[in-house]
Amino acid sequence: MKKIKLIFVLSLFCWKNSSAQTPIDTLAIQTELHAIYERDQKTRTGADSAAFMQYIDSCNLVQVKMLLDKYGWMGRSMIGEKANSALFLVIQHANLETQLMYFPLLQKSAEIGESKFSNVALMQDRILMRQERKQIYGSQVVFNKDTGAPEFYPIEDEKNVNVRRAKIGMSTLEEYAKLFGMEYSVPKE
Repeated sequence: MKKIKLIFVLSLFCWKNSSAQTPIDTLAIQTELHAIYERDQKTRTGADSAAFMQYIDSCNLVQVKMLLDKYGWMGRSMIGEKANSALFLVIQHANLETQLMYFPLLQKSAEIGESKFSNVALMQDRILMRQERKQIYGSQVVFNKDTGAPEFYPIEDEKNVNVRRAKIGMSTLEEYAKLFGMEYSVPKE
């Protein structure tokens, strides 16, 4: 009789655990992240009022944090390229504390081929800049306070920046500078 009770209790325990695991609705997550992506980019491309950017960013962050805390950093094979990019963009546009919290998840995702290493570089440089340290990949552009002209935030070991960029599939800094209307040459020494 004791054996039967034990088997029944174990069966009930296993049944409860197996029924508690519901499949992840990746289509719903993709749909949500695609909408977040569009909202994030709309204010940055002039298609929507930049006055609402902070409010939109904070709303996007609430949604993305809930997803990240529940599922971790979802990779491209799970949710697709655009949805994966939405995760990155929202965290990239968040405060330093949030970036530091989720940066390791992005790094791990890139290490297993589920996120872009260029996104890791962009976030790492943004974090370093906010910590008032030199950036590594030269991805962060600031405006000169005297002239108002765009310029690169200081870069660690600047003469080798293109080597680091090439290793993770980024274009040269000279090509990247053109996106901001800048002329740039890597220093020789």
